[in-house]
Amino acid sequence: MNPLGNAVNRTVLALTGAALLAGGGWLALTSDGLAGRLPGWWPTPDAGTVLLDRGGLADLRTHGWWTPVVVAGTACALLLCLVWLLAQFRGGGRRLPLAGPSLTLRSRALADAVARRAEATEGVDRAHVHLPAGKRRSRARVRVLLEPGAAPGPVLDRLTRGPLDEARASLAPHRTSTRVRMGVRSTRERRAR
Repeated sequence: MNPLGNAVNRTVLALTGAALLAGGGWLALTSDGLAGRLPGWWPTPDAGTVLLDRGGLADLRTHGWWTPVVVAGTACALLLCLVWLLAQFRGGGRRLPLAGPSLTLRSRALADAVARRAEATEGVDRAHVHLPAGKRRSRARVRVLLEPGAAPGPVLDRLTRGPLDEARASLAPHRTSTRVRMGVRSTRERRAR
């Protein structure tokens, strides 16, 4: 998933958690069992307090704007939640334009192909490629796990001249920048306890 999607998901999750925490805190502070154990300086609501009593609600309903605002706000919140939910299931990534105007390729398909080609490179144990596509420029993020004893320099050279050049050639009219991160599998054996 792209960084913007991750940020949106985390923000929605944080706001939902904060709302639930505030509501739970309010309910906990209004209970008689907990309110008696709080310090004297702690602000506590009166027992039996509600957020909006019947008189306050009746007063709000007398205003002409109250009902349309509540209905519109609820509809907007529902629509935003549905759009967010559908965005979670959107698969395949963006479509990348190829040589012709009607030829496109999903970015996830190209990323999988580049990862398979990278794993076939000598010295590479595993590879993961993420290819978020822009309209005029693409950024490839490649994570490579090297085999024990493999030298990073020659492996990077083979990756650059092989799968990464092929990916750049596939997206020829568009510029592609690549960031490669390498790691090494630990050769330590696990000890049994």
